[in-house]
Amino acid sequence: FTRMLFSCLVDADYLATEAFMDAGKSVDRPTNDVSLQSILDLLDSYLGNLSANSEPTDVNKRRSEVLAACREASELSPGLFSLTVPTGGGKTLASLAFALRHAVTHGLSRVIYAIPFTSIIDQTAGVFREVLGELGEGVVLEHHTNVDPGTEHETLRSRLAAENWDAPLVVTTNVQFFESLFAARTSRCRKLHNLVGSVIILDEAQTLPVELLKPCLAVLRELVTDYRCSIVLCT
Repeated sequence: FTRMLFSCLVDADYLATEAFMDAGKSVDRPTNDVSLQSILDLLDSYLGNLSANSEPTDVNKRRSEVLAACREASELSPGLFSLTVPTGGGKTLASLAFALRHAVTHGLSRVIYAIPFTSIIDQTAGVFREVLGELGEGVVLEHHTNVDPGTEHETLRSRLAAENWDAPLVVTTNVQFFESLFAARTSRCRKLHNLVGSVIILDEAQTLPVELLKPCLAVLRELVTDYRCSIVLCT
């Protein structure tokens, strides 16, 4: 609770100082004004087209069942969820469908997708951008070490949004996510208050270090119990 209050204070202090000392930078800071409903509409349209143009194979049938189950579960009250899907079962888009529908249904503010391996983060963010089309660059925030300065996905606006995760859809690493919750650095704490009221997807949850499992699970329970978060443990 103290860290949440500290996060609000630190971020407000940074933003107020920035507005006074560097008005140009403050103007460039992105505003989180894209509704999750509009993102969900684009995803539903993409999935509809994907289904209409897919062969009726056994694998595609199972993928449809997984997606249907995720959409049905999105109506449940916020809390702790698990999603276990075989490789190739469409887990990435199905989990995003759950997260967006769940957030819209329950008035939550953003979706955070945490992944343990940087090798698959680019792939996941690329899928999300493909789904969202022209809207993707302004909506999908990648925050990890593989986003190189000067690339098309690393811009001034994305760098500013990465400071406090003020974006509707964040794709990040487990390290970034848990350091925001535990690290004793003000820069890490800035984004903590924006976890409130979020759907947090932990992909490949079985990779959490066993020696850190108790504190990680304790803080996840706290986010669910006291800060209106829903957590999805994906395997």
